[in-house]
Amino acid sequence: MSTMQSLTYVRAGRFEWRERCSPSLRGPGEALVRPVAASICDIDRPLITGTAPWEGPFSVGHEAVGEVLDIADTGTNVRPGDLVAVNWHINCGRCDRCWRGLTAHCREVPAGAMYGLPAGGDWGGLFDDVVRVPYANAMLTPLPAGVDPVDAVAAGDNLSLGYQIVTRHLAAGARRFLILGRAAVGINQTAFAVALGAGEVIYVDDVPSHRDVAERLGATAVAGPPDRTLGTFDVAIDASFNPDWLRRSLRMVEPEGTVECLGGYFGDEPLPLFAMYARGVTFRIARASNGPFVAPTLAALKNGTVTPSAWSQPISWEITPQALTEPTLKPVARRPPLTRGETGPITAQP
Repeated sequence: MSTMQSLTYVRAGRFEWRERCSPSLRGPGEALVRPVAASICDIDRPLITGTAPWEGPFSVGHEAVGEVLDIADTGTNVRPGDLVAVNWHINCGRCDRCWRGLTAHCREVPAGAMYGLPAGGDWGGLFDDVVRVPYANAMLTPLPAGVDPVDAVAAGDNLSLGYQIVTRHLAAGARRFLILGRAAVGINQTAFAVALGAGEVIYVDDVPSHRDVAERLGATAVAGPPDRTLGTFDVAIDASFNPDWLRRSLRMVEPEGTVECLGGYFGDEPLPLFAMYARGVTFRIARASNGPFVAPTLAALKNGTVTPSAWSQPISWEITPQALTEPTLKPVARRPPLTRGETGPITAQP
């Protein structure tokens, strides 16, 4: 059996390239994909600091654009050579939950099934040399011509979550947004909120360079903690991993306003329930069901609505284990795609 290189989380702050068995096609509708641009999500950062609940070793990475290497049958909507955004969670696209848009909760796979973390089985990571995609039609979305893989690296994860949340609240009439950030997830939310026409966007982050990015995008950026002197907001989006900031935001939304919590909390946290009751606050926290929003997110990249490469830091694929531990906003490892001639083997692109 052949082997490949897989980026592996070993212990707090330590990643290594390790060998693991290469995947193969197992049944109809499957594809093999070679990641050509990959990055970490903010949920991976606790692996660096040692505050995550998972113990290594396991393969990491659930954000990638890849090149399709092989498909199991002609009923698959992608072809070898296509560049595709890969959904971070495993989903069939056909069950009742997937049809309702709840692709992070697919009935056909174990609960929590995803790339890059030991949840719902071992599916590998999106820094692997080759990744098996069991439901290619549901999980792979071709990149529009001209879209840079670096821009689209998170389209199957938190970039499309930015599109999803912001468009939902703008459609409901929200105009004033409070975004609590700590890295790329909050910046993605900020970019879409500004670009899609929010009346005012306040971004809160303690890292000056992150605030600089938010300011360049058109938001008002302030250091934390969020303070009631900022006023009240139609919607607050918490991507801070900071329970105190989250609790503050629950008191800073308008009556019948909404707080969207994007996760990052691994235990129980007290919430000001009576204050929420008195103001009629809607509180939502959930795994992101990105499936229905990947294609419109890629269309937004094609149209120039947002340009994530403006806040990304390219890194060499070979030094990824070391580079991921550096304090960068959005490290993106990239390697050349492959090209397949009509009759020849796959070869590296010059």
